[in-house]
Amino acid sequence: MKYLNYVIEAALRAVAVISLCGMSLLTVIDATGRYLFNRPILGSVELVELMMIAVIFSGIPLMTRARGHITVDGFSHLFSARAVRLQDRFGALLAGVVSGFLAWVTWSKADSTADYGDITAMLGIPLAPFVYAMAVLLALDAIYQLSNMCRPLSAPEETTP
Repeated sequence: MKYLNYVIEAALRAVAVISLCGMSLLTVIDATGRYLFNRPILGSVELVELMMIAVIFSGIPLMTRARGHITVDGFSHLFSARAVRLQDRFGALLAGVVSGFLAWVTWSKADSTADYGDITAMLGIPLAPFVYAMAVLLALDAIYQLSNMCRPLSAPEETTP
């Protein structure tokens, strides 16, 4: 199981890094071609949008697994460490349910996108595979959120004012 988790995380990181580098490179080449040679890259905006999907949706489960999402704990100092841990587990449950619901809705949208044969306007790239990937990554996020409920949590660190 640890090895599978390692492979998934490595693949998600690779997708995010390659997509982010691709967006940067494509933007630089497109801007150079547009302003210096009056020759922009056809469909560059569409390609950047598709790579942005890859960056965002691969990053969501990565941050969940690393427990790196932003949290606001304005009142946690008023509660016991046990209450804070219970709150954290409830938050993971709620986030898992929401991510699962979003995955289900996105999968349904992917089905209709595939049925209609939706493609990008300039390059004609089919959109359904990207929407299916979004649904799968949201489902993975739901699994990670629910697994966070079972992970041992350390007590919150005491801070002094």
